[in-house]
Amino acid sequence: MKVFTVIEFDSVKVETILTNMEIIEGDTLNGSLFVTAEDEAEHIDFITLKVLKMSGESYSIIGKHSVEMVGTIHTKDAEIVPFEIIPDERWGCLEGEKIIFQTIVTFLNGTEVKAEEEITYTLLD
Repeated sequence: MKVFTVIEFDSVKVETILTNMEIIEGDTLNGSLFVTAEDEAEHIDFITLKVLKMSGESYSIIGKHSVEMVGTIHTKDAEIVPFEIIPDERWGCLEGEKIIFQTIVTFLNGTEVKAEEEITYTLLD
């Protein structure tokens, strides 16, 4: 597992950890969110994970998962939120297209903070 994206806002830190950034057809995108905050998740409303297919300046959402900060696994220093996104045929890329994974943290006051990175998806022949 590797830290994929990190969002820091005020006293909140959200790390997105992926088990694998190179997904092969038939695999599942698995990971965890590690949320640390000084004040009870610092009023996080929810966290959205999106998988986007980018082609030039345009994009389409090809995967999405939302998490409310209720009933998560607690350690002494962080809340751990496991997630799983199952790819489908839309994840296959043509030349010039790429897959972007976004983590978006939405606070109760409406503020959104996001981070994104590229992942790869390989179709089997």
